[in-house]
Amino acid sequence: MAEKTECSNHKWIPLLGVDNGKNVSTSLFTCLKCGDLKVGKRTIKISRFRLDMGQLPINDVAGIRLIETPTADPPVSGFTISMAYGESLVPGDLLCFKSDGKVWKADADVHLPEKLYPVMGLALETAESGSHLVLLHGIYSNAGRYAFATVGGFVYLSTGAGIETQIQPSDTDNVIQVVGIATHADRIYFNPSKDYLTHI
Repeated sequence: MAEKTECSNHKWIPLLGVDNGKNVSTSLFTCLKCGDLKVGKRTIKISRFRLDMGQLPINDVAGIRLIETPTADPPVSGFTISMAYGESLVPGDLLCFKSDGKVWKADADVHLPEKLYPVMGLALETAESGSHLVLLHGIYSNAGRYAFATVGGFVYLSTGAGIETQIQPSDTDNVIQVVGIATHADRIYFNPSKDYLTHI
């Protein structure tokens, strides 16, 4: 059995459920032509070869395949979540989670009035407030921001708000946290360590 090709013109119909003995439409749709499923605006491709939702195909029970060279907008492949922005953020900003339930620019300087570490996410959208995409773990590309000198080297949280660096912070009481590895000059494998050190 060959894997089916992409459907160029889906014909969606809602699947039915039963409520109090009556058939009712659900928010799950299927295409009459190819059998793909859709929840809301997200299409789920299912065949005997793969389960695919967006750019995260599950090819087999071994796991989820991340794309090394993401080309989507934003150029990311990984685990993302929608979180409330607490201040003006741009794509690539390193984020910490504060007690107000929002994400803010992280900073390795412990002398600031409020603790702004450890890094737990990376901003993927430009916004000042509201809920927007945050990368928790994965591959992120940004040629306009990154020019990593040491490909294969660690990337750290810096003492600049939201900024990454490949130079380990070295002033007294600076936080040293690895946030990822530079896989290319313009690309990071974002995988923030849950552990961090304080420079003495």
